[in-house]
Order: sequence, then C-alpha cells, then structure tokens
Amino acid sequence: MKKLLLSGVALAVCLSAFAQDAARKAQEKLPASIANLRLERERPVDAITPLREINPTTTATSKTSGVEVVIGTTEYDLQSNYGTCGNRVKVHDDGTVSVVWTRGTDQGPSYPDRGTGYAYWDNTNWSGIPTMRIESARTGWPNVSSNGNKEYVVNHAGNYTTNFIHRNTKGTGAWTEDSAGILVTWPRFVAGGTNNSTIHVIGNDNNGVDYDMYYSRSEDDGATWNQVNVKLPGIDTDYYESAVDGYDMDARGDVVAIVMGGWTENLTLWKSTDNGTTWTSTIISEFPLYPYDYTASGSVTDVDGDGIIDTVDCADSGPTVVIDSQGMAHVACGGMRVLDDDTTAGGSYSYFPGTDGLYYWNESMGANTLLNNLIAEIQDRDGNGTIDIEASIALYQCSLTGMPGIGVDAQDNVHLVYSSLQELTTNGASVDPQSYRNAYYMYSTDGGMTWSTPATVEESDFDEQVFTSMGKRVTNNTVHIVYHKDGEPGTQIGPDEDPPSLNEVIHNGVTNPTVGINEIAYGDVKAVVYPNPVSNILNVDYTFETPETFTVQLVNALGQVVHSEMVRGVSGINNIRIPVNNYSTGVYMLNTTIGDNVYSERIIVQ
Repeated sequence: MKKLLLSGVALAVCLSAFAQDAARKAQEKLPASIANLRLERERPVDAITPLREINPTTTATSKTSGVEVVIGTTEYDLQSNYGTCGNRVKVHDDGTVSVVWTRGTDQGPSYPDRGTGYAYWDNTNWSGIPTMRIESARTGWPNVSSNGNKEYVVNHAGNYTTNFIHRNTKGTGAWTEDSAGILVTWPRFVAGGTNNSTIHVIGNDNNGVDYDMYYSRSEDDGATWNQVNVKLPGIDTDYYESAVDGYDMDARGDVVAIVMGGWTENLTLWKSTDNGTTWTSTIISEFPLYPYDYTASGSVTDVDGDGIIDTVDCADSGPTVVIDSQGMAHVACGGMRVLDDDTTAGGSYSYFPGTDGLYYWNESMGANTLLNNLIAEIQDRDGNGTIDIEASIALYQCSLTGMPGIGVDAQDNVHLVYSSLQELTTNGASVDPQSYRNAYYMYSTDGGMTWSTPATVEESDFDEQVFTSMGKRVTNNTVHIVYHKDGEPGTQIGPDEDPPSLNEVIHNGVTNPTVGINEIAYGDVKAVVYPNPVSNILNVDYTFETPETFTVQLVNALGQVVHSEMVRGVSGINNIRIPVNNYSTGVYMLNTTIGDNVYSERIIVQ
C-alpha cells in the first residue's frame, strides 16, 4: 500500500508552508515548458456558445479498445468547464445503474440537438446506445438520481432555467418534463431525506455578474419546492463570485454535503444534518486573499504584502464529495496555481494549466489542510525520475491529474477514479501534437490515511480518457466507472478548439479490490495481493527499501507455470498486474523469487 501518512498533529504545524511544499512537489518532475505555461482564465461555456473556428489538420480517431462497454456516443464533447461532472452515475439499491451525459451530434451552431444521453444497466444488459436526447428541447449538464423506484434527471436549458425530468419507474417509461422554478445553470443534484424523496439542487446564477451558487430543495419528489434559489451561509461575505461549474454534492438520509470553490475562491464544505434546513461550513482549502475581487483596480496576488506578486497554490474547481455510512464527508480535488498581475479595473487573472496533483481530505483532518494531502500525480512510467512529455497538453482548465469521482462501499472503504496525463504519448498531429490522458483508479481501506497504487482502468497510449465519474455507492462488489474516450486530446467546445469527433461513453465495472486483500511480509519485503479471490486482474504491490530484481510466477494445480516475469524493482512500491480472466477457475500458487528465497501465496481464480 502506498504510505501517505496524514497526521493531524503534524498538519497543525506550519500549514501554509506544508501546503506549498506538497503542492509544488508535484511540479518538480515536469518539464519547465509545461510547469511554467501560463494562460488567462477563460469564462465557462454556457448554453448559447457558437461553434468556433477549428484547426482542420488534426486527425481525431480512436485507435484502440480494451476491457470496456460503450454505452453511448456524442460529438458535443464538453462535459464540464473545470473537470468534474457531478452525479452522472447512479447505482440503485438493487444493483441496477443509470448513467447520463451531455450528448449532441448536430454540428450546427451550438448543437441544436444537445441534450441528455441516458443508459441503463438492468443487472444483465445495458440499454442500447441512444440516438436522441430524452428531453423535447435543448439542455445540458445532467445529473441523475432516484428514490429507489422513481427516477429523476436535473439539467439546465436556455434562459438559465433548470429542468426537472422524472418518470415513475427507473429504466423504462416516458419522461415528464417540469420547470422547477429554479434559475441556475450547470446544476448538480442528488436525492436524499426520508425514502430519498427530497431533491437537492445547486447551480450558478448565470447572470453574467456574480455567478453566485444557489441551493434549492423539494421534499415531495419534486412536486413542490420549499426552498428556491437560496444562498448558503458565507456566500455573500466570503466569496467575490462562487466557483463557476465548480461544485459537487451528495446526500445520505438527512445528511447533505456540498463542496464548492477553487482558483481564487476558498474550497468550502457545507454540511447539513437536517436535510438541508440548516448548514455549517468548513474551509477545506483557503485562498489567502479571500474574498478576492480580481476585477478591482490595483488587485494583485501579493499574499504577504511585500510588493512582489505571488503565484498562489490553490485547489482547482473540480471537487468531488461523498458521505460515508457514519455521516463523514470525503473530498478529492485537483491542484492549481494562479497569478494576478493585472492591475486594471475589470481585468482577469492567469492560471497554470501545467499544474499537477490530486488531493484528498475528510472531516477528521481539520480545516484548510487539503493541499497537505497529495495522493496522486502523473505516473513516471519509465522510472527515470522525470515526467517526459513529448508534446503539448490539452486544456481542460483543471489539474493534469484531476477530474476525480469518489465513492464508498458498505465498509466505508474510499474509492477514487480520476484522469491523469500519460507521459511518452502523443496523438501524432502535424500541428500542435498533444499528450493523452488515461483514467486511473485507486482506493483506501483506512479512511484516506494510505492509498493503493494507482492503476489504469484501460491503459492506452492512443486514447484520451477524460471526464471520469463513478457511482458514489459501491455495491455488489463492483465499482461503476464511466469516462469519455476518443482519439483526440482536448475538446472541440472550450479552450482547446479541436475538430469535432465522435466520443464514446465508456463503462468499466471494476471488481471491488477491497474484498479479499492479503498483506504479506517476505522477509524485509512487504507485499499486498488483491483481490483474492480474483476473476479479472490480480494485483501485487511489492515494497522494497532498495532496488531489487525478482521473479513472479503463477502456477496452476497441475504444476504448470501459466505466467512468469522478471522484474527490475525500484525503491518503493512496484505494482504487478497479472490478467487471469483467460485461466481456468481453481487454486493457483503465486511464487515470488527474491535472491535465493521463494515465497508462495495461495490464489483463487473464480
């Protein structure tokens, strides 16, 4: 297991210095041309953005496929302005799954056919790939939930209105469209309360002025709304403008959690234990100049008042949150760096798209400690101590390791999916070649104190895998992961301005590896074997204090070696993945030879 010790006592000392050290650690291996790239922040895309001019020389095709199920497609490719998408995957109590995304294939101005793509898993099969939206009019940014039987979708339409779409039986039947009287764009939504009959909605007031985040609530399955467009405590006093499209929410019974912020705003958790009636707030990552009006004349990021403009380490605006069975909120978010040296009135500020690092926090860790807890960064695939980026990077306005989705299982193990840049990859374009991103998965069995070695969900040097989401409840030993995939880094809509291409919506059902974990000591070498029993991929994490060459073999009941490899191990964690899905079921022996010693572990393939 990857040891990331998050001591509450240590974190209380010199928080600011520790946060800077942790945040900048992720930048040390990057080329200076990437780490120091500076761009002006772009406003988010709204419902009426016209189609932009594009560079037609880039080839956009998907070149590989792996263990996956294509559940949908879209050419409208922007799923979030800053990385995370909210509740796009709903795992129902009976194990069925609903998935939504923003789809569109008509490349006319603003994609007039844009709307909600929907797929449903009935515990046996996926519904067919949809060819049209579920609504009658143009919409975007859907979230999905249910009360166990009834199914709900919330999204935004034109004129900054919010749609509440529902049907009586999940997975089947006609949808009913209602206007909830909520005037927000880029909404997030979740069902909670008694019998999951309370609908909680958040979103931005897209009036072009302050972009405040508003909260609304219905306690009768959306029939009436007793809170509409309410500002949560601190929005008016602690924020210049709420993070735009930069929030997430979860509910479990009467406990509701909302996380919002990043860039030049505090990243804050709002929590209610009475179904959204009253709220408390905790700053997870503090922007040191808050509330910061970057449009004011003379405003600059001089944090310590020494007359020198500072680059500020902060959270990006792509947080995700989940509530465990004890009511504790768990949060993950990418890192970012910003700088404001524009002293003119009405000016903007800059950000560094080459910022790397994914961070974790929960309520036991105390306020303003997120940036101390770096848990993932770009993988050094060739082990040479640097991140070798042979091309430029696509722009998603979030961390190079970001777009997290988070969930918990019945034992409150924390599961996490995210997207991260792949070193040594390029799309091969003749103009502005770019590196790819892959989807990664990791988990913690001790409340975020330690984390497993990150593993690619579908490793590929020829695909872009982004907008990663997962079901927030891990049931039936399956982690339901969804991401978007095509052959072109970046998006057509938004800052990258790529040519249009067909994006596949991918579902990967990862077997919960926390069921059956064997932790073993081979002399001075520690090994973690998971899952055991195994049906797809057997993982073995070997931890060495010094580099060591060793051999791994898998032997069947007849004594036949079915898998063998020699590994030049490095100091630290070495992850070995052995595909077993083509092997016969039964008992195998995992033999590890280190020097003159052979260590064996019983493995069950099922």
